[in-house]
Amino acid sequence: MASGLLHNAELCLPNELALLVLDHLEGDNKALCALARTCRGMQYLAEERLYKTIQLVSVKDLHAIIEAFTYRHDRVRAVQTLEILYQYEPGDLKDSDEHRTTFNECVAHMINLREWHIESPYDNFNWGQAGGEGWVERDMQRFRQALEAASVEGPKEAERIAAEQRLGRNMERTVGLALLESLTIHSHGAATDFWELDGFHCLFRHPTLRHLHVSCVAFPTAEIPELESHIRKTPLTSLFFDECELEPKSLLSILRTPAKLKTLTLGENVFNVNQSRRIKPILSRKAGLSLKALSAVAHSLESLTHLDPGWRTEASPHVLRNIRPSGEGMRSFYSLKYLECDTNSFLHKAVVMNHDLAPPNLETLRVRRHWDVPIDMWDQPPEFDHYAALPSLETLELLQSSFIGLELSHADYICEAERLRNRHAKAYKLSKAGVNVKMLIELHMSPGLIPPYLHDESVPIVQCIYDASTVGFHRHVFNDEVEDIGPEANTSETEDFMSSALSDARHDFSTFQALQRARDVADEKAAAATAAGKEAPETEQLGDRDVRRIKGETRRALAILRHGFVRPRHAMQSYMDPFGDDSDDDEQEHDDEDDFLVDDLDEDEDMALDLELDDDAFEGEEGVHVYEHDGELYIEVFGEETDEGEETDEEDDDEMEDAVEGGHPVVEELD
Repeated sequence: MASGLLHNAELCLPNELALLVLDHLEGDNKALCALARTCRGMQYLAEERLYKTIQLVSVKDLHAIIEAFTYRHDRVRAVQTLEILYQYEPGDLKDSDEHRTTFNECVAHMINLREWHIESPYDNFNWGQAGGEGWVERDMQRFRQALEAASVEGPKEAERIAAEQRLGRNMERTVGLALLESLTIHSHGAATDFWELDGFHCLFRHPTLRHLHVSCVAFPTAEIPELESHIRKTPLTSLFFDECELEPKSLLSILRTPAKLKTLTLGENVFNVNQSRRIKPILSRKAGLSLKALSAVAHSLESLTHLDPGWRTEASPHVLRNIRPSGEGMRSFYSLKYLECDTNSFLHKAVVMNHDLAPPNLETLRVRRHWDVPIDMWDQPPEFDHYAALPSLETLELLQSSFIGLELSHADYICEAERLRNRHAKAYKLSKAGVNVKMLIELHMSPGLIPPYLHDESVPIVQCIYDASTVGFHRHVFNDEVEDIGPEANTSETEDFMSSALSDARHDFSTFQALQRARDVADEKAAAATAAGKEAPETEQLGDRDVRRIKGETRRALAILRHGFVRPRHAMQSYMDPFGDDSDDDEQEHDDEDDFLVDDLDEDEDMALDLELDDDAFEGEEGVHVYEHDGELYIEVFGEETDEGEETDEEDDDEMEDAVEGGHPVVEELD
């Protein structure tokens, strides 16, 4: 087609060069628009790239895109990625029904659409506002009709095209959405935050769909008869149910349709329980039926996650319980390598706790715990002995959720010396069974930001905080010798004492220096042992210097996570540049354009994030500033100015007095 479009008397540029030019300009819409105006051939090829991806974040954009589609229908055929992300702006949405209806008709004719993302503008509990019911009855129904047509007519057209190709003839496609591969739908009902499946069972009959992510769907309690004729016929490989009301019988009908489903997330309604829904664990209360439903994908499933609201209703959700269902459990899941759930899930109670019912080739088990559970993973993880019985397990991941500002996301709490040593000792014991332990944190921006996560919302970030294989079990253990510093230092919790002494250093700097000397002695002993070539023995213990190192690494990792929620325009220069600068150069000044912005609209949460990001630096008494940078502690000491402009310092440290000149700080590394 390119040859016919580009070759004429006025254009002699070889096709290969013309296509290279177009490829080079892809993503530069302004340049592609200019190129499209040069000739008809270039217009066609340039617009193929211009309209390849469409993202609509406002209904105000609809008029222009509809006009473009009406002028040249080929632009509709060019769309391969479509994101409908209308924001909730009541004034704009009020008059958008007609434009949305017209655009939805165009969507139904997008024959080359591969990826489609839909978010209702009335989500986030706006479904009760004016227009929310119209979205469900008009927009969603038009989407359903287009998907139904693709499910019915798409396979028929594919057969006709294959027959024509065997005869050496080409046939153009006419069925919209018949090539769709990835679909995400975040919507709601007409009078509730959940929408009924109803005719949307066509989602599970689509002939080309491979990745499906749906949220807030209420599934029927009975099986779905429309899916009986599609058992193991669809190419679906990834299925994500997000905040849904799942029922075992309808789930069985759905899981029978894919030929080779590989990834499955059973996300029940965990968080959307404040408006129209109550806390209602379903799958775990019907463990036998739930396992039967999962058996439909036993031959192909590789990754399984269950998000269960059961921890909200149980008095002791951290207590490990065991149930024994009938049947073989998950012994026939030979491809399953990854399993994720919390301890209240039927997967944990019925499968993990009964090792003879567990998947025979399970390699990684991730156990979750929410921050509202009274016992956290850092302080009291589940007993590791239960997991040592899983014969194929290689990695145990214990995930603790938290949010910025909560103690569970602070390095001092996570790596408190006794907790860290107990954790490492348990990990050592499990390592003898061939299982490596990892501790992970799932950091949220705010406790009020709940799934499903919509466009431009801060998605939680998962980070490994402790990896037993990285920390290791071979070392020379040397502890800080601090007994001679004072009675309050006579404790094995050296790291906690160091933190306490640090806050007192502004009054008694000699105490602080003595503590530093104790650390130096331990470090020198460790260095001497290493230099002497002594082989480190195997041990479950951690020395004081190991605790300090791990805490410093954890602090840096958490700081990076917190900054993951920040956009590059938020006023945080003082945190990003803790050393400061006395220069008056204009280059050091920053306008509003270069400030940092927090990725959230709540000003109170923004301020809380500012305080959290700055909490590693604090002011001491006059002239003393102690802060942390890159896992190391520093202290700045400033001199005082007299009325005559001369500088004076306290007389208890002559060496420091000589170092403070011209108002510049003395910076000492405190490790």
